[in-house]
Amino acid sequence: MTPASKRFTGITVLISVLAAFSALTVLYVSVTGWMVSASTHRNWMYQARSVQSMATTVQVPGDLLDRMPVEQRLSLRRETIKTACQRVKPPLTARETMSMYRDLVVDDKQRLIWCPVRKSGTTSWRIVMLILNGKFSSVSAALDHVMHHDFQYITRMRHKYSKRADVEYRVQNYTKFMSYREPLGRVVSDYRQIRMGNSAFRQKICKEVVAYNSKSSMNKGQNTGKAETNAWKNISFPQFVNYITRFHGNRDKSLDLNDHWKPTNLICHPCHVDYDYYIDLERPTVTDDSSFLLKVFAAPQWLKLPKENPSGTKTKYTYLSQLSATQFQRLLSLYDADYEIFNYQRPNQNG
Repeated sequence: MTPASKRFTGITVLISVLAAFSALTVLYVSVTGWMVSASTHRNWMYQARSVQSMATTVQVPGDLLDRMPVEQRLSLRRETIKTACQRVKPPLTARETMSMYRDLVVDDKQRLIWCPVRKSGTTSWRIVMLILNGKFSSVSAALDHVMHHDFQYITRMRHKYSKRADVEYRVQNYTKFMSYREPLGRVVSDYRQIRMGNSAFRQKICKEVVAYNSKSSMNKGQNTGKAETNAWKNISFPQFVNYITRFHGNRDKSLDLNDHWKPTNLICHPCHVDYDYYIDLERPTVTDDSSFLLKVFAAPQWLKLPKENPSGTKTKYTYLSQLSATQFQRLLSLYDADYEIFNYQRPNQNG
């Protein structure tokens, strides 16, 4: 047996042990050549804990995780997020407690709940939901509808259920899933869409960005881009960052951020909602992972998801390098919990 096979077998055995026992004392599993300091290799760390939080630390490199069978990979990803939540679980404000389920998409026929995160696969999964609920029978027809009608024919929890008991029953008993991506890559994608778009939404946001930068005393001496960017049609990336970080340090007010750039943990609350499946758009396994979910959902065999194209690393750093050190740190701080929960390595400003 090769060393790689031995490492893979060790991880598989660990998963089986964790699934078989509800309580563990302490289990140390050493994967030769891979065990490294958690403080220096956070993004390669997997902490497996029992339901009594008495398990141990196992570090799984991303490429090894990617080679695992899809069902085990998705199960391990779920446990990784649960473990991160035990470490950094953000407390719920009273406002969050009342509203955290309202934007979840629910399909009673399929007994399915999806948390849509803008710029994180929402177009693809809207197509899936429309086909699953029988509104459309082809990807092209569903895509055309999505491009013109956003979430029409897709039911949000707040539109159908007013009683808390009805909502909680579905959250506790339906299959739940969400997709996510690297936080600052998502911000850059949002900016590029708004900067290049031609919609009423784009005009509204651009004018708000300019107004905020013009009025805020915070921006005295702060980088807001070149002088000509004062026109709403040409907002700069630094101006955009000033605008989206305006509630810096205030979690409750950050709930008012637009869903296009609101932190994922403030939209889906993964530390308080026990999702069954997580799709990481940054992994090379995203197509296989998504295809597996389609089988779980009993989707038609002809249904194939369009490929996702997250912003490239080079593109992301082209924009991040335009920020001052203060702006960059404020932006990183806004998404701090997302980086922890979804196990992404925090970027340096210049790559």
